[in-house]
Amino acid sequence: MSARVRFALGIVAITVLLGERYCAAADLILAADGRSDYQIVLPNSSPSPSIEECLRQTGRLIQTAFRANGCEVAIVTEEKRELTRPAIFLGDTAFARTQGIPLSSLKSWSYVQKVVGRDVIIAGRDQPSPAKSLQERRPTWDCLGTAKGVVDFLRQYAGTRFLYPDLAPYQPISAAAKIDLLSSPSIEFLKVPKISVPADLNVTVSPRLEFNTSHPARGSFYDIANNRFPLVDSVFGGHTYERAIPRDKYADSHPEYFALINGERTAKGTGNAQYCISNPEVQELFYQDLITLIDRGFEGVDLGQPDGFRACQCENCTKLFDTGSDWGEKLWILHRMLAERVEKARPGKQVTMMSYIQTENPPKSFQKFPPNTRILLTGTNEEDIVPWRGHVVPMGFSSYIYNWCPNLGTRYTPMRTPRFVESQAKRLTRNKFQSVYRDGPGELYGLEGPVYYTMGRMFDDPEHLQAKQLVHEFCAAAFDKSAPSMIAFYDQLYHGIELYSEFLGTRSPAWV
Repeated sequence: MSARVRFALGIVAITVLLGERYCAAADLILAADGRSDYQIVLPNSSPSPSIEECLRQTGRLIQTAFRANGCEVAIVTEEKRELTRPAIFLGDTAFARTQGIPLSSLKSWSYVQKVVGRDVIIAGRDQPSPAKSLQERRPTWDCLGTAKGVVDFLRQYAGTRFLYPDLAPYQPISAAAKIDLLSSPSIEFLKVPKISVPADLNVTVSPRLEFNTSHPARGSFYDIANNRFPLVDSVFGGHTYERAIPRDKYADSHPEYFALINGERTAKGTGNAQYCISNPEVQELFYQDLITLIDRGFEGVDLGQPDGFRACQCENCTKLFDTGSDWGEKLWILHRMLAERVEKARPGKQVTMMSYIQTENPPKSFQKFPPNTRILLTGTNEEDIVPWRGHVVPMGFSSYIYNWCPNLGTRYTPMRTPRFVESQAKRLTRNKFQSVYRDGPGELYGLEGPVYYTMGRMFDDPEHLQAKQLVHEFCAAAFDKSAPSMIAFYDQLYHGIELYSEFLGTRSPAWV
């Protein structure tokens, strides 16, 4: 091969490489200079009227982001779209299905963002809640993966920041119909030179958390944007024995189901009901409780001893599983046995066992849990997690966190710092925690708004995001020209409460 030919081939190769880079780096312009050719396209039909309205409001959120940048875009159903104009397709549209978007295989709040020519698809798992909640305090919600895909899309490409709750508790996204999104102080639509996405955009995103909730439960755009997902198809509570065997139902007919304490059955006592767990009928009722919930439509069910647990003193309970007075081990063995039965009867369904007081330490008699098992840890500091490193927990962990539980403080005082929640989020994701329940929701948005924002956003990319970066992001959007002063204010505030946040707060080193 001559030098001239080699030189020519080299030029071709460089041109191809540059062309690939150029194509990969090229942007698809959705809006610029106050103009947009796009339309927002919704499915012709939805799984339920509620999801249909939630998708409509999700489309209106995109519409508002475009309007904030001087563009008007229409929202239409797929059958009414203009075929000559490009579109942003939301949810389970026919177009998304023709492009092979695997909606049926998406789990939880997962979604797909994909560019096809000049069109953009944002689609996730949009399904009604499979079962009615057992508790008003912990309602189940529809899953709206498309909404998660949209809020992330707007944050990444349209300068939208979700700073505060836009809806009151217990209201789904459909309730946003009564809100003027553009003037809402909860959502900031920053001006951007243009709204554009990579021309080769094609990502599938699976959020790290299945749920991140508290009482009162929330499910607004703010919550979904900040990974505060409400419960969809899981039962969560931890203390389940009395749910399985209600005292008012069984106290008269089966006093033997209840714990023998100081020579008397506690069927009609005060406080939380306590049980004789060696009784085969009691064990069967615990099992039937789990199966009944699964058959109602729940993917995950919970299992745990009563709060304020008191051990049954009958002879059979003392001899149970040959553990003597080690009641933690008795409970672990019993709960493992129940989970094994559930796995055999309803494979693929999940059982979350509570690690709490008696079961705070992992079991000593076995290291491997059944494949359907998740462990709820009520202590999530490093020293709480380390003892579990030698155990196999196939479904990972769930966390019960006490960040805003007002012990040694008040509800009206900020309790945690951005640094604290950054470390916590990194620790939880590093140790495969799949869900969060917050005991004390955190409702002090004026003083702790940057903390809640930091914690939520950390779960987007815990290995690379930092609290300092996120606090600045929050303040820049919330306070505009006053951001430097507010950053200085929050720096001093969080420095002032750091002793409480790191040392005195609930589950911190000095808490006991």
